[in-house]
Parts: sequence; structure tokens; C-alpha cells
Amino acid sequence: MSELGRLLSEARAARDLSIADVEEATRIRQKYVEALENGAYDELPQGAVARGFLRLYARYLGVDEAQAMQLYAKESGDREAEVSIAAPGSPRFVDYRPLEVELTEPKSGSPWWRWIVALVIVGGLVGVAWWLFGSRSGFNPVALVAPPPTSTVTQTPTPWVVTATPVPAIVQMETPVPTTTSDLLQLPTPTVPPTITPTPRPSATPEVVASIILDTEAVQRAWISVTVDGELAEEGVLRVGDTRSWTADEVISLRTGNAGGLQLTVNGEDLGTMGGVGEVLVRTWIVDQGQVSESAAGATPTPRPTPTASPTPSG
Repeated sequence: MSELGRLLSEARAARDLSIADVEEATRIRQKYVEALENGAYDELPQGAVARGFLRLYARYLGVDEAQAMQLYAKESGDREAEVSIAAPGSPRFVDYRPLEVELTEPKSGSPWWRWIVALVIVGGLVGVAWWLFGSRSGFNPVALVAPPPTSTVTQTPTPWVVTATPVPAIVQMETPVPTTTSDLLQLPTPTVPPTITPTPRPSATPEVVASIILDTEAVQRAWISVTVDGELAEEGVLRVGDTRSWTADEVISLRTGNAGGLQLTVNGEDLGTMGGVGEVLVRTWIVDQGQVSESAAGATPTPRPTPTASPTPSG
């Protein structure tokens, strides 16, 4: 662990905070918080973004920001100078003032209203000439435009006569019932089939388990402590991708400081993650009457009865 990561993790542990608490308070994603504490600077955004994360995290934990920034620059090699993007003279400075453009109306061409006046005058002259010519000669100019009226003939529709042919009614024939002609020929008596009663199937007997097999895989860095049948089996730190397996006859207990970093499987059954990220948790499984069940931390299984040998009759 780097010197900066140790400084941040110790400050977080002193305040009894988990990585999930840090993300909720600072809005910094958990993977970036873990990268700062583990010294994995290649997993962080480069430049001002990573330095902004570090300042916010150090301010939240109460750590000296100047000291944290010095350690970050020394360990990550990020020594880019802090330059304001709005400072004049900066390579990133952008001038957003609008350009001054003078808009003038073109002077070429004649005004449009002169054309409208000319068209109105020409239309008026044509209308006066048409009226004078039509009133003196008896000419009807409307007749050239409108067609002469035509007479319309209304046709009376021919009525249709529909004759319905009656459909003969369907005569339902009755089925004749056979009658006996003599005492010698009797009708057969119908036989009622016997009722079949289904045989109930025996219920499945649960399988008797004699031991507990606990498998775990680390998806995040996590500290563990495992106790098998009352004895400490393993204690240490698992890295991403590490797998472990333990077998117990009566009871097995698993304790971790990062429950969200462990995937559990008990006797072939996938239980998913052990808990939340950064959560300190203890889970215990026991063998009770031939079945595996999860119990509270520190529970002990029900003692098994000791088989008693039957006496051998003497000859």
C-alpha cells in the first residue's frame, strides 16, 4: 500500500466509515476511492479530475490537502500545473464576444411598390374597356366564361320485387327404441367400469448431510478469518481472483471486513455475495439433524446421539 493510500485508509478507519459511506457523502464512485487507497493511479482519470477527487476525499476525512496533493504528485507522477481555463493568455482561453458586422440594405433595383401600382392601373383600364364594349354591342362577356344551363332529367328508379321461397321445416326423426320380441332374446345390460383409485406416491425423504463444504471467491480485496469445528483454519487477506474451500463436520464460521468482496457457495448452492461492500460481517453454518442451516455467529450444533451397542446374548 502507498503512503497516500495508508494515510487515507487510516483516516477513514478512525472515523469508522465504509467505502459505501464515502461514496454516499462525496458522490465519488467506490472504485475511485479504492484506487486512491490502494495506490492504483492508473485506474483514475488523469489530470484535474483525479486531483479534484483527492481534494474532496481529503477534505471529507479531515486530512491535510496540501500533504495529500504532495504525496499524490510524488507517487503518481502527475505534476501538471493548476491553470484556470478562463485566465486570459491561457492556451485554453476562449473569447466568446460576438463579431461586429454592419448590415446595410442594397441600393440596386427599383422599389417593389411601383410594380403593384402599375398592375392596378392596367387592371382598371381593362375592366372599363370590357364594360363599355359589352353595354353598347349587347355582348355578354359572362357567357364566354360560364357554360349554358343544361336541363336535367330525373329518372324514376324501377322497383325491385323480391319473392321469398319458404324453406321446408326440418323434420326430426325419433330414434326407435328396440323392444324385446320374446323372453329368449333379452337386451344386453350395460356394464359399469370399475372406479380406479390412484395409489399415493411416497414423499421424497430429504438427503442426510454429514458435513459442510464452504467455497469462496474474492471479487474484491477482503480480510477473512475462518473457524472450522471450533479451530482457526485460516486468517489473512484475499486478493481479487483468490479462491478457498473448507470442510467441517459440525460448524463453520466466516468473518470478513468487506462482505461485498466475497462470493459464497455452501454444499454446491450459490449464495451470491456475502453482504455489502465495506461491511464487517460474520456468518455461521451448522449441521443439525442431518441438515445444513445458517445460524447466528458463535452457534453450536445440536449434539448427535451416541449409538449404543446391543448386548450379545451369551451361549
